[in-house]
Amino acid sequence: MTMSYRWACAVLALVAAACGGETAGELISIEVALRSEPAESDALASFETDTGYSVELDEASVRVGPILAFSPEARAEAPRSILRLVSDALVPVAQAHGGVDLVSGRLVRAEWLEPVTLDALDGETVVLGEVQAEAGAVDAVTLELAREGAEGAQLELRGEAARDGQTLAFSGELILDDNPLARRIELVHEDFALTEGGRLTIVVHPDVWLRDAELARAPVDAEGMAQLAPDNQPGRALEIGARSPAAYSIEWRP
Repeated sequence: MTMSYRWACAVLALVAAACGGETAGELISIEVALRSEPAESDALASFETDTGYSVELDEASVRVGPILAFSPEARAEAPRSILRLVSDALVPVAQAHGGVDLVSGRLVRAEWLEPVTLDALDGETVVLGEVQAEAGAVDAVTLELAREGAEGAQLELRGEAARDGQTLAFSGELILDDNPLARRIELVHEDFALTEGGRLTIVVHPDVWLRDAELARAPVDAEGMAQLAPDNQPGRALEIGARSPAAYSIEWRP
């Protein structure tokens, strides 16, 4: 018996154990959705920053995905995670329920994997689609800003800001690297339970993105537009605001 044959047999045995040794909970169907609404202001496009600017956004968009809903149960045991890794390597399919998040090791109740761009000034609920999930309690939802990919920035915005009688036009974008930890935002929520036919909505709060930005410190280009970038204070403030858990919330509708 060759070494490669023995290795193949061992791998198949591990996969069989992984598939046969796990019992998923009740399978249900739920909807996953996105919506934007202000966190503290009265309008999506008009708000005051903590630095004293009156901001009027003309454009704002954010690209998100994946979205993971976690079980409050203990983290998966290491052997189980190894089995899942072997199984996924041979059969690379998305785990819609009962899976393990390879970044955190936590058990996943439901997941949405496709990147989606949201017009953050629209305000309408965008239903992304229906997914299979595992019924049961959820204590946290993780949102990732999408990988940069072919579509470029994860977040883009443009508008005007006024303070002390001075008005400036500005634009900015956020481009993060592919490291999931740089793009991941954990949204803690009081426990709720996934049930058949419910809707899990991630709510985006664009008025938080520029909360601490000193917009006048952004350099102005030849067209008179202040450019928010990683090498200036308002660009760094935008990154902090866009990655803050305060900029997003969870809504569960049974």
